Amino acid sequence: MPQQIVDLSLPVSHGFKSFPSHPAAVVMDFVTHEFSQARYKPPCEGFATKLLVVSDHIATHIDAPLHFIKGGADAASIPLERAVGRALCLDFSAKRPADFITAEMIRRRLEEKKQTLRRGDIVLLRAWAGPWGAPGFGECQGPDESAARLLLEAGVALMGVDLGIADVVGDMRRPLHMLLLGAGVLLVENLVNLDKVPHDRPFLFVGLPLRIQGGTGSPIRAVAILDVEV
Repeated sequence: MPQQIVDLSLPVSHGFKSFPSHPAAVVMDFVTHEFSQARYKPPCEGFATKLLVVSDHIATHIDAPLHFIKGGADAASIPLERAVGRALCLDFSAKRPADFITAEMIRRRLEEKKQTLRRGDIVLLRAWAGPWGAPGFGECQGPDESAARLLLEAGVALMGVDLGIADVVGDMRRPLHMLLLGAGVLLVENLVNLDKVPHDRPFLFVGLPLRIQGGTGSPIRAVAILDVEV
């Protein structure tokens, strides 16, 4: 039976911005088929390539510890096994956007779904009910520090959110980044389609970073692979 794969990633296009303070993506022609055609013989009609200039935090991306931890591991040093594994998605999108996802809410939801966090798990949190980037998206709160501490104590490898920032909006201390990245827990931001994955059973998550030496993060093609044993 073919495996069902759910794409959890945003597309990247010319001019796309995933965060107000980050640069827009540049996707432009470098060589076109028409320009290179003269060098080739039929049936080849030349080749095309694009020039890409993007932030290492463009679209759906993973934060390396170096993003906020001076001297932390860079994107090329992220242990790949921490970006692939058994995942649980907890849906809190029915909450008011200004409300946080708390540790108590996570405990209750795990009990309701009869699920248990295991050491090394990947936890994806759905906080936003609307389309990515819709009005109010940037102000929607996700997990608070109590939630982050619960996940840290449970030994999770990665926390992902469907928001532009996996932290307390407006708190420039960046408490969740400092706590989780400082402990080696990876963060994934700008996930999409979390309404299309199971919320009552685990699945396989894959979100591998590019091997960017010195990178503070990396865009990823995040996917959920369903109907596999994890």
